[in-house]
Amino acid sequence: MPRYFFHVRDSDSFSPDTEGQELADLAAARREAINANREILGEKLLHGGALNNRQIQIADESGAVLFTLNTDDVLLQDGHYRIFEDDVTQSAPVAHPISSKSAPE
Repeated sequence: MPRYFFHVRDSDSFSPDTEGQELADLAAARREAINANREILGEKLLHGGALNNRQIQIADESGAVLFTLNTDDVLLQDGHYRIFEDDVTQSAPVAHPISSKSAPE
């Protein structure tokens, strides 16, 4: 399987991925980049920081950049905010209604 590297570039910084990740193909790497950017955006929303001017560059083992994902590519689709049906982190708590029988007294 090919190894892809996900370099993160903000307006004033660059964080190279030195380990990479083995994925089936570039489409799988693009999905991974979208999920990573979603997690970064979530952290920025929670803890502060700029939401724009971020890129994730997908590079191959030779260092060639194969695809660049911008923040707007994750947030917008056809000029409207995207809707994501999945939870990429799978860590969000699930709310369960408390019945009167199981509620603490």
